[in-house]
Amino acid sequence: MRLEEILGYEDIVIQCHDNPDADAIASGFALQEYLKSKGRSSKLVYSGPREITKRNLRLMVEMFEIPLEYLRGLEEAPDLLVTVDCRAGQGNVSTLPYQELAVIDHHLLEESEELPRLHEIRSDHGACATVLWDMLRKAGFAVEQNRRLSTALYYGLYMDTNELKNITHPLDKDMRDLLKTDGDAIARLKNANLSLNEITISGQAFASLHCDQEHRFAVAQVRPCDPNILGVVSDMVMSVDVVDVSVAYYHKPGEGVKLSVRSCLEKADADSVVRWLVRGLGDNGGGDAKKAGGRIAEEDLRIACLDDGWDDLSGAAGRLIYKRLTGYFRTDGLRAPIQLRAGDYEPTGGETLYRKKKVPVGYVPAERLFPVGTEIVIRMMEGDTTQTVTHGLCIMIGVDYEIYHTEMATLLKKYDLSEEAYPIESGYPPVVYNAATGEAKPLAAYARQCIPKDTALIRARQMDRRFEVFTKWGSCLKGESGDWLASQVSDPQDIYIIRQRIFEKTYEEAADDRMEEN
Repeated sequence: MRLEEILGYEDIVIQCHDNPDADAIASGFALQEYLKSKGRSSKLVYSGPREITKRNLRLMVEMFEIPLEYLRGLEEAPDLLVTVDCRAGQGNVSTLPYQELAVIDHHLLEESEELPRLHEIRSDHGACATVLWDMLRKAGFAVEQNRRLSTALYYGLYMDTNELKNITHPLDKDMRDLLKTDGDAIARLKNANLSLNEITISGQAFASLHCDQEHRFAVAQVRPCDPNILGVVSDMVMSVDVVDVSVAYYHKPGEGVKLSVRSCLEKADADSVVRWLVRGLGDNGGGDAKKAGGRIAEEDLRIACLDDGWDDLSGAAGRLIYKRLTGYFRTDGLRAPIQLRAGDYEPTGGETLYRKKKVPVGYVPAERLFPVGTEIVIRMMEGDTTQTVTHGLCIMIGVDYEIYHTEMATLLKKYDLSEEAYPIESGYPPVVYNAATGEAKPLAAYARQCIPKDTALIRARQMDRRFEVFTKWGSCLKGESGDWLASQVSDPQDIYIIRQRIFEKTYEEAADDRMEEN
């Protein structure tokens, strides 16, 4: 979806989720500022049972002059309703009427979820603010010339990634680095995160903390409050050294249970934990791998408690969450990953010989980007890596636009090189930075094609559960069910992982009489 596609509508309403956070407010503000620049008026709204009370959010709205309206409903359906940082039909979004719907979000999609024609969902982004920032840039909107908007977007990312600690996507990093913000405003917002009453509520929650040290999770009961406080408490609990998953919740008679989950585990992402906790009892409120929220309906809570012989709903809510969370960590799906170590690895006999398809990949000699001796940062989907430019250093771009580095001598053994341009059509075209100056060079401008030689052969088997590979080079690689364990034909101890989607694009089965080295 491109922002230009919504310019044909006259009556536009932008809706944040109920109890909007900084990311939702910043995202809605960004879209409204874009429409304003194009001569289109719009309303920025949120609904739900209560108005926001958190001091930092009210200060954010006031400081950046964001025309955010609280309403219970709409009398007439607008031509277009755009939900930001949420999707209509989720448990954290009150239904508003519309003639046509658009969605801009960064939360995980549910299986078989139907989306409207106009949508932009990027579940790998740390904040919806990043999605809007990128869409604005592509639409030619000069974000850097709007200091209020730049600062709001930065603060949305800051709050939605646990103070920038959970940033992984390179676009999040680019926005963080490139936005021109008001440092004083950010400092004021940081210092206004909790009121005296809210810190009292948080302190009482910590006194009620129940921790399972075996499975490394904790559950904290919070008295009824602004739901955003649940996220604050859950974030604080995550700082405890024996906690990898935290749940903060409150029970409000007549309303049910609200809960907020945080996780730092790949095997137990926050969105999956919430779905497990509310299954059959309520709704998940949308989320991602690090943070998610949900709701348990009052009547469903009552029925579940009666089934277990509990009559005190407030106390029973905590016991139910703790019981379900314990069950989650004892399920077979969370078995410890298989560990495979170079030097100790023994082939099972189930491996098959594969060769690389004649599919072009990309390469860039690093010295074409920056002079030899320059320290560079390669920004990619997998994270940032720092290297020093040498005459032999090459940066490779795979078929799924994954990035890695190698030496020219190794490259020449495995590939036939050409000077034909290698097209990069990734959602995030990879970038290389000068570590000292910050100068950026997009790889798309320099990438050339290389084609695998016939000798590129490996032995591999597909894994049916999570696994970890400790390579002969000292690194630890992590694979998921469906990924492939591969090794060199000439050196079975040179083991590594090939992602499932990459393997299917780049390898084909070979005859056993082709025993050359990869």
